Amino acid sequence: MKTHAFGSHTAEEKRRFSNLGHVVGGLVFALASVLVILEAVGIATWGRTAWPILVMAGGMLLLFAIYLSHPRSDWPAKWHDPQQRQHTLIAAAMTVGGGAELLRMSAPAWEYIWPAALLFIGFLFLTHAQHGTGAAVVRAVRQHRILGITLIVAGLFRGMDIGLEAGVFTLLWPIVLLAAAVQFIVYREPEGAYEAESGHGAHRK
Repeated sequence: MKTHAFGSHTAEEKRRFSNLGHVVGGLVFALASVLVILEAVGIATWGRTAWPILVMAGGMLLLFAIYLSHPRSDWPAKWHDPQQRQHTLIAAAMTVGGGAELLRMSAPAWEYIWPAALLFIGFLFLTHAQHGTGAAVVRAVRQHRILGITLIVAGLFRGMDIGLEAGVFTLLWPIVLLAAAVQFIVYREPEGAYEAESGHGAHRK
């Protein structure tokens, strides 16, 4: 087994954990997207409340997986690792964005928080830090940038849906978010991810 240059887990374990995280996150976004679409076409009006709760719970679960499932002494090291810091910010954005969607039902001033959260998460994926060998990093960066662009488009479409009150964007933004969810679900860390190269861990944004 090849050991991970950035922690006590092996590279294989890190890839497995990362893949699981991507699948879980993808399922959260996929189900949320489907609920938005069903609510938009009048099939499941309860989806209006359900999908923000789902997104908020997904963000909290990710925060738990990053921090609360590890000793507090490990927390500073996780925050100082650029990749884990970005994961933390993504989880926080999901939590805040989902919570804001719940609040906007009684206070419309919160309505732009969720599209802003999607834009922020998309930007983080565009600049997402990667660990591993050169070839693995190049491949992972490319896939994360495509995902980031998809999330940014979803955020822009959601903002247009709110600002223009144009019905087409009501369906477009969850469809694009569903496309992002599929990318999450099918993503697998490339061979060489989290492995050392020439005695040092490769790291790129």
